[in-house]
This record gives sequence, C-alpha cells and structure tokens, in this order.
Amino acid sequence: MGSPITSSPDFVIRSLTTAPEIEAFYRLNAQVFRPDHDTVLIATRRRRFITEAPDFHHDQLRGAFLGPTYLGGYRIPAFTMHMGPAQLRICGIGAVVTHPAYRHQGIAGALMRDAITYATQRQYALLLLDGIPNFYSQFGYVNVLDRLQHAIASEEIHAHPPSPNTVRPATLDDVPALLTLHQRHYGSYLGSFDRTLHWQEHLLRHRFIFAEEPPVLVLTPDDEPRGYLIPFQRRTPAYHVLEVATDDWPAALALLQYYAHLVEKTPDPPGEVLWPLPPNSFTLYILADNVAVRSETHRILDVGWMACPAHVPTLLHSLVPLWQERVQRHTVAWSGILALEVDDSTCYLEVRLGTLRMRESPSGPVDTVHLTSRVFLQLLFGYRPLMWAVHQPAQCIPSLPSPLLPLLAILFPQEPAWIAGSNSY
Repeated sequence: MGSPITSSPDFVIRSLTTAPEIEAFYRLNAQVFRPDHDTVLIATRRRRFITEAPDFHHDQLRGAFLGPTYLGGYRIPAFTMHMGPAQLRICGIGAVVTHPAYRHQGIAGALMRDAITYATQRQYALLLLDGIPNFYSQFGYVNVLDRLQHAIASEEIHAHPPSPNTVRPATLDDVPALLTLHQRHYGSYLGSFDRTLHWQEHLLRHRFIFAEEPPVLVLTPDDEPRGYLIPFQRRTPAYHVLEVATDDWPAALALLQYYAHLVEKTPDPPGEVLWPLPPNSFTLYILADNVAVRSETHRILDVGWMACPAHVPTLLHSLVPLWQERVQRHTVAWSGILALEVDDSTCYLEVRLGTLRMRESPSGPVDTVHLTSRVFLQLLFGYRPLMWAVHQPAQCIPSLPSPLLPLLAILFPQEPAWIAGSNSY
C-alpha cells in the first residue's frame, strides 16, 4: 500500500519525502495559481497552513517524478464528514498542478488515478474536491452541490440606521466563540466537517491571519458574540464573503453595513453585497424578514464541489446510521431485505417495523436496487430527487415494485447539503 504507483514507463507518483520536494510542491503551486503575487511569501504561508494542521501527515502530499525531477503533484488531506449521525472518512483533493514544461503528457490524469487508488486502498468512503471546469468528470467525479448566493442592494443597507452592535477583527481569544457560532449555524448540515478548538485556532492563526481583511466578530453592546463574517480577496479587485453567520437582525445588519463599506472601498464597487448561505439557513431567513434578497443558484456541470466514491463497501457501511435515523422518523409500510447495489458493491438492508439494520448476507428473499455511483452520490447529497433517478437510463428502479419507492424516498430525501466556505481546502 505504501509503494510507489507506476503511472507510465517514464514517471512515478509517490509521497513527498524530503524538504526540497515539499518546497518544490508549494513553490510550483504559488507560481501557477498566484503568479501576480509574491510567490515565495505565498508558498511559505501555504506550507505553514498545511503542514502545521492538527492532523497533517507527509503522505498527504504526493508528486509525480521523472527521476529526481518534480513534474507536479496534489494534496490529499483526510477529513471526517457528517451525514446526519453518519460519519464518513473522506479524502479531499486540492492543489492539483503540473509543471508548465510537462503539461499535456498525461501527468494530471495519472495524479487523479493515483488519488483514487490511494483513497481506495486506505478504505476511505469517498473523495471530494472543489474543481475546475471540465476535467474531473472523466475520473468519476460528479456534482454534489450548487453554488448559491444571495444579493442585498447596498442602497437598502444604507437606508437602515446603524446597528447597535459592533464589528471588530477576530482574535485568538475569540476561537471558542467562533467555533460555537460555526457549529450552531453549519454543524447540522449534510456535508459538515468535524472541527475542534485546535482546528478553529489553526484556521484563524494560519489561514486567515494574512488575508487582506481578517475575519470579524459582531458583538452586542454587552460584548456577546452574535455572528461572524470571513471576507477574502482572490484574483479580482473586489472582496467576497467566504462564510457568514448571524444569530439575529442587529448582528446581520452590523455585518451588512461593515461589508458594504468594505466593498465600496474597492475600484468600481458593485451596487450590492453577496453572501453565500444554505437555502434554509437561519441567517438567510433573518435577511429575508428585513431586506429584499435576490437569491441566485448557479448550476454548472462538471465544476465546483464534486465527489467520487473511493472504497464503496466502506461508504455504504458508514451510511447505515443515517438510514436508520431516517427510517425511525417515518412510517415505513414496506418490510423485507433491500439489496442496494452501487456499481459492483452490495449492501443488504433489513427493514422491519420501523427499524433498519445491515446484514452481511440476506436471510431471505431480497428486492434489489442498482444505482450507479454517479446517481447514488447525487441522491445522497440531496443534489437530485429520487424521481430524477427513476428516469436515468442506467438504473433499474422503474422495474421495481411501487411499494419500494416510498422506502427509497425515505432513504434519499432531497435534503440540501452544504459545505461551509471555511472548510474549503
């Protein structure tokens, strides 16, 4: 499992093992992705953020080598993702890059195949990435989230009197409050990540401390934290919001006024602010109750947050607590053994009297549902509804007895998933 993977007769892909190799990894990423900045400084900061993370291991950095020459590489950190009560061990994919002199020679494709092998051998449930357009689908990745943002006109923000709350930069002393707010607003979503105080401190200390504008905390007149906002600036003259959360309208108004002022300092400022929020978030409801909000959903194929299965038996086994909870919350008329096939793997689920449990092998007749991994992942993340899956040509659902469809609708509701911006990597 730890041996190099031969990707062609000419180059191999393996973990980075020496300081010069790791330095080459970060330097190349800075040169390719941030060419208009101080690439030495960017590489140094990025290396510190990644290598000083609480759960960093050197085998999470992998590279393609032609002899001693570094051709390109990628990062494959490990996370725990929550799907309700289910906890999935997943791998992220980030910092995928090929040296300009070696492009169009199959290196990027070999890196992606290496990532699938890496995650599968270590029995991770799936791989997740925030991808560039029209590249990752060829390796089995499918869209699982849409980009959703909400616009509020600056003119309307300025029409309100100043909020009684105050906004100030967050400090390391605010780490517990930031973690509490993050978990309150984003911890219950499908797709949320495990986060500890150590991780929250690491994010504030290394990821955001060098940003053009720091994360800010909003406080009541009695100094009670009521929300936060993380701005960032990337490759454009305008600021964007990476993540925001508020507990009430005074906090939301204070952050709107702060952010509108920040945006207006940029060249050619837009006439509105944009906040990324889940479609059913508490903060969005607060905004909609007090200002006019225009919500925009961007559905672009083969770009953005995409997932790919790794070790499918692990994925299916990890999801049993989620399915058990969903069955317990509903009245299920159907009972029996469901053989859920995803690609070449089968999971036997016994449903009896409002309970569900996994069986190693069937103890009686089974009803079989076959799903491709593409359809399965999009159902799992609530990205597509069950009736969409029914009409996919690769599925066998249309031939199933109609009593099974209500059970499948319980197992795969169209419940929105969300990955908070500060969980991007």
